[in-house]
Amino acid sequence: MSKVTIDSRNPIPAISLSTRLLYSSGVVGYALKDAAMAAFILFYYKQVLGLSGTLTGLAIAISIVWDGISDPLVGAWSDKIRTAIGRRHPFMIVSVAPLGVAFILLFSPPEAALETQASLFTWLLLSILLLRTALTVFMVPYLALGAEITTDYHERTRLASARTNLGYFVGVLVSATALALLFNDKNGVDGRFVIENYHLYGWVSAILTLTFSITCIAGTWRHIPYLAKATVHKGSNILRDLITAFRNRNFLYLVIFDTALGGMGGIIATLLMVTYTYFWELNALQISFLFAGPIITAVILITLCSESLNRRFEKQQLLRLSCALTIINLLWLTPLKLGGWLPENSNLVFALIYINWSIHMTMTILRVIAVQTLLADIVDEQELATGKRQEGAMFAAAFFSAKFISGFGYLIAGPFLDLIGLEPGLQPGEAPQQVIWGLGLIMGPGLAVTMLIPMWMSLKLRASHATHITVRKALAARAKAADTQ
Repeated sequence: MSKVTIDSRNPIPAISLSTRLLYSSGVVGYALKDAAMAAFILFYYKQVLGLSGTLTGLAIAISIVWDGISDPLVGAWSDKIRTAIGRRHPFMIVSVAPLGVAFILLFSPPEAALETQASLFTWLLLSILLLRTALTVFMVPYLALGAEITTDYHERTRLASARTNLGYFVGVLVSATALALLFNDKNGVDGRFVIENYHLYGWVSAILTLTFSITCIAGTWRHIPYLAKATVHKGSNILRDLITAFRNRNFLYLVIFDTALGGMGGIIATLLMVTYTYFWELNALQISFLFAGPIITAVILITLCSESLNRRFEKQQLLRLSCALTIINLLWLTPLKLGGWLPENSNLVFALIYINWSIHMTMTILRVIAVQTLLADIVDEQELATGKRQEGAMFAAAFFSAKFISGFGYLIAGPFLDLIGLEPGLQPGEAPQQVIWGLGLIMGPGLAVTMLIPMWMSLKLRASHATHITVRKALAARAKAADTQ
């Protein structure tokens, strides 16, 4: 059995605003990966380099499946490891250099890799495997660290909110700026189809990831003496710990919740740039504005309202609200376009897209914050029930199914683009009707149907602030009793 000890004579220091920001900076690498997947990877490899949509989707899907498998392993390993600098920081440190290298390799395939479909597929697969593995080694201990550096119910929400908002803000700021400055039309040439622009984008992503990851490690270093320390006993193993975690009903429901959202996220990440380009026929500057504006709007709304929302509503209630509003929001705009009820290429249409995506991202960020803080509370439930602190294993296992199924989202969306007839090099405005209808149906009603599953799971969750207080008091009493023995 594995136990974790916390020195009750050495209380966890209070979380200041500067600590929240320093800790939150660690999410930037993951945010840049998400931005790259949503905005550039499929478009770059399929429409610019000429790799088939099927092979592009397959490479991304394989990497995500591996990501999902490696996450619980790294999480459980980081729960058990004992070093002079704690359980989490060693993993975060060793991942930094590979992270930067992976971004550069992903966006700078050599000439030899461009010669055949097989060689280009291999380069994409290997480089994205390196990126995802390095991110796993950093992010899983990093997320677990967030559940350890504070035990306060509302402080965990503030920390998750700061982490999520900063991640989205930096991610969209970089991708939107790149679209406006790097990928904009120059001398009549669409910058989205210029290979060298992607090389520079890869270097920028690498530098930003290295800078913010190192900042996070340095900024959380002082917390190491106060963090829980594992004492591993004979008979404990990773598989048994994961099975134990899934016996918690709230944890199981949350995993299913994230699984459905993972599939939805895979489809959106694959098709968003393509949808903006061919369904809505937007140029690089307009897309840049849509990548940044709605998310910045969402971040501002969440920042202003998060504290009051979390004090007025339980976390599972916020999940239900966000799911319901997302479903409604997915069912009005694309059907209007498909039905011919919107004017062609007007400022009104652009404004409606902006509003639609702002609502979507506000609900998404609200869900992410609620899920991550619920997970931290469930870790406490699990400790009370089993005597084990399993932050790493539970955070990793929670995202395993989501990542696994999101791989199938890419695997479906890539061949889907080949099926509907999207040819490499096709310019905006030239897409045939089957491309328009295919993108519209999957990005509107199709996603709304997927959202019914997380909506159902949110109705089954049973968690509350009062329950959390009871759990924390019981844990404190147990720790005090252990100290007196």
